[in-house]
Amino acid sequence: MRTQMMIMLIVMAVVLTAIAAMWGVIWWLGAGLGSVVLVATAASLILIVRRVVQPWYRRWGATDEETTMAMPGDELIPDATSVTRAIGVAARPEDVWPWLVQLGYGKAGWYSYDWIDNDGRPSADEIIPEYQTLETGDRILMMPEMGFTVTSVDPNRSIVSLLEDGTTSWCLGLYPQTGNGTRLVSRWRNKWGKITLANALFIAITDPGTFIMEQKMLREIRDRAERTGA
Repeated sequence: MRTQMMIMLIVMAVVLTAIAAMWGVIWWLGAGLGSVVLVATAASLILIVRRVVQPWYRRWGATDEETTMAMPGDELIPDATSVTRAIGVAARPEDVWPWLVQLGYGKAGWYSYDWIDNDGRPSADEIIPEYQTLETGDRILMMPEMGFTVTSVDPNRSIVSLLEDGTTSWCLGLYPQTGNGTRLVSRWRNKWGKITLANALFIAITDPGTFIMEQKMLREIRDRAERTGA
């Protein structure tokens, strides 16, 4: 329950801060000029985010080749929007794999900001033997009763899963490099359907939020794998 509450509190804080800022501008400049300034500011911010910020965080750490290459699970949601992030790991795929297999709420955690998405419990800092088996049909929980269902497992290579509502697929892929290095690549594919005001607001908040959480997760997996690999 804490995870859901933290997410709701963060969303409410963002919305209330935005509303307070808008009312502050209108109170300071008046309804007429304040409205013009708000519209101009919003338009500028949207343009900057769409043209500069969003393209950067949607391919954080990934090379041009990694953003365009085919990955397992791409076929699950045809004509979807792809988001690809990646990180280099100075360890073999076999050293990274155990940390991926035990990923998830109620297991090893998400290796991210645990006060948000793991009910305040620290993510595992060691490989847990009882969570080293992952099979098709298993669930990778984001929070209680919500998460991804595993659709395929290729040991030391990839884990593919599908969100329960069928709108999002996720692949974690391991690609060996020369010198016992590995590229850990995360591929999300989303298909939101018809855009409404409600899901547009949801996307505007969760899209950068997902990046903030995932970049932390990728860095923490890298650090753990490099430590155990060494």
